[in-house]
Amino acid sequence: MKIEVKQDTILLNFVRNYFNDISVTKAKKMILYNCFSMQGASLKSPEYILHKGDIIEYRKYYGGEHIIREKRNISILYEDRDIIIVNKLSGQSVIEYRDRKEETLLSLTKNYLKKKYHKNDLFVIFAPQTDESGLVLFAKNKLVADWFSHQTNNFKFSISAVIENSLKHKNDKIQFAVTDKNGIFSIAKEEDPKENIKEVFLQYSTIADLSSDNNNYFQIDIKGNGFQPYLNRFLLSHIGNPVYGDNVFQYKKQGNKILRYCVYGMEFLRPSTNKKVRIEVLLPRNFTSIAVAPINVKEIKS
Repeated sequence: MKIEVKQDTILLNFVRNYFNDISVTKAKKMILYNCFSMQGASLKSPEYILHKGDIIEYRKYYGGEHIIREKRNISILYEDRDIIIVNKLSGQSVIEYRDRKEETLLSLTKNYLKKKYHKNDLFVIFAPQTDESGLVLFAKNKLVADWFSHQTNNFKFSISAVIENSLKHKNDKIQFAVTDKNGIFSIAKEEDPKENIKEVFLQYSTIADLSSDNNNYFQIDIKGNGFQPYLNRFLLSHIGNPVYGDNVFQYKKQGNKILRYCVYGMEFLRPSTNKKVRIEVLLPRNFTSIAVAPINVKEIKS
């Protein structure tokens, strides 16, 4: 059965409303049991964002022992025969580091694939940094991974951040000349060789004023710069608006504060169809709850 989405919503609310306000538990089970898909890809997270006009395919779950293979300790959003997209928490490592022994998102996802399909080939296409949160894109085989290696220009990213201090402009697109030495960015100087300088942009729009009595905080939406780790955070710090909780580009350390930087949206060409697909997820809980004093959230008018 095919169902057209009538308004922007998350998958959990869509299921509950369409099936006459069934319980949250039952709706989550229907999602877990692969009852919903879109263009042949399984939608597996209650927090997956649907848009008006999307066509959802529903198939009733009739039970079966195979369902045990769907149980997992990772937040899978989207899966088809070629790719799998997982939602990452801030502080969660995607790949293993020599000095860290905890399970990584890569190993957990491999375990899921091994349990379900008896194979665990997996390749990281895109992932936020360890202290960032958001969407992680994996390819299920090397052929697809190689295909994606030629598709970086076809990716678009939506990033939300909470920044400190007032912005000069609520919405802006700022051009910078930077140098990049092994992932370490600097603002270019006149004496830098031209071949080491590249032009980059910081494009943002202000979503909300989160300021309290003693502090100025703003939530902004950033477009692009997904495949250049730390670039947005470096540029924001350079203009005097560091990301809240950023221990990399802050002059003053933020302690154990959780970084408010999330890659919540991703658009790319899907390998099986060569057509654009847009994946979005809700921001982490308490993403904008940052001040010790009560926050008065005011919408920004454009």
